Amino acid sequence: MKVLQIGCGGLGALIARQTLAQAHELTIVRRSEQAVPVGAQVVHLDVVAGNDISRLAALQPEILLYCLAPVAGQSYQQTYVQGLNNVLQHVSHAALRHVFFISSTSVYGEQQGEWIDDQSPAVPAGASGQHLLEAERLLEALPCGHTALRVSGIYGPQRLSVLRMVQEAARWPTQAHWTNRIHEVDVARAVVHLYQQVANHVELPSHCLVTDGVPALQHEVLQWLAVHRQLPLPDTPPLQPQSGKRIIGQYLTQTGFRPQFADYRAGYQVILATMK
Repeated sequence: MKVLQIGCGGLGALIARQTLAQAHELTIVRRSEQAVPVGAQVVHLDVVAGNDISRLAALQPEILLYCLAPVAGQSYQQTYVQGLNNVLQHVSHAALRHVFFISSTSVYGEQQGEWIDDQSPAVPAGASGQHLLEAERLLEALPCGHTALRVSGIYGPQRLSVLRMVQEAARWPTQAHWTNRIHEVDVARAVVHLYQQVANHVELPSHCLVTDGVPALQHEVLQWLAVHRQLPLPDTPPLQPQSGKRIIGQYLTQTGFRPQFADYRAGYQVILATMK
């Protein structure tokens, strides 16, 4: 299938490689002059600024993926709402079958340990979630299929903030805070899995969760990492009432998708092995 991908940062590059590995024809739009994965065509333009965006009209994608992330000095509203709207206004819809938008579980405002699934209503509590939900709603006017992929916390070999937190006792949580995550490789695999669903003429929902489905207390994750890095466990006060949310997605599982890294232990075990 002909895929047009907007954005090619760290996650976008992984998605691009998975897309090419499945023999899709891929064109990438990116702001910078940096190279893209071998086998992809590239169009250099800034979809947020909108300069030369009329060049999109010459492309005839069957699938559009918007996976742009904010850069320095750029707001969520500019990146997600303005940028996506610019693309949807200028891309050719002649052959377009489905639009995917990389969103986030920040569209859910729950913060008391509630369970969230694909059927839960999105009621964001913060500005970032509000802008993402605003962007998702732009998809509703499309004549073709569309799916917002609500991704939980992404981790991977280059996303090591939690590993740095392990070494700083002052940053350990004092609340029983629920966290949700998915390895970046599995995000890319999930996206390309859904491309195949489109190719097979499967009707997709307007949104779905992309997470490993194994919520974990942040304190528990930090303890596990400390033990496996042979670091001392800090003396922490008793944990206060729980915060955060617990997210489990059913739709991807129902389509046959299984993550390569079933939970944080499986993912971080591989990451830690490469750091020795």
